[in-house]
Amino acid sequence: MNDFFIETKVLNESGVEAAISGLSLSYKIRYERAVEVSNKIYKNDFGENKFLEQMMIWIKVRAPRYWWAEADTYRLSTKQSESTMHTLIKKLSTLDDEDKKVSWIYDNIECADMSIGYLNELIEIVKQNNIVKFKRKLTEGFLQTRVWMFSYKEFRNIVRQRKNHKFPHWGKFIDDVLGQLKHPEYFYDLK
Repeated sequence: MNDFFIETKVLNESGVEAAISGLSLSYKIRYERAVEVSNKIYKNDFGENKFLEQMMIWIKVRAPRYWWAEADTYRLSTKQSESTMHTLIKKLSTLDDEDKKVSWIYDNIECADMSIGYLNELIEIVKQNNIVKFKRKLTEGFLQTRVWMFSYKEFRNIVRQRKNHKFPHWGKFIDDVLGQLKHPEYFYDLK
């Protein structure tokens, strides 16, 4: 078992056929030939592979906040996340007994050595409806789910920069995403 948590699910991929059609215009060739050309030039990250910008991926990722702080480096993308204010506070406010609240917090924070005192402190802050204090107290190990959309070109950038990163989360993220893509061949040269 890993000593870290990250979970990914590719929700959608789009634009592959359209991007290849656009590539065929540049080379004035048939679609089938454009597929062959795309398999040769996708590695040319500083120009010719701009067709990868039109191939989009939507991924649902559940990861700790400290990982998301690094993922926010990638700005050629967009993310939608569960709100700590609406999801956390609401969820903790609706659980009917303290044991369920402790269990819910524990299951949603990547940290094996949390004290019951810390958990109870979070629950008390929720009861006070003090969102600022709650966010200030929330550990960086809190697991947040986001849907992240980016292009194949941006994912190539992520793979290039993060495949051997100190945080093992990145390697797992990359492997999981590549294992779910319909066209992982556009990343073979980076692995």
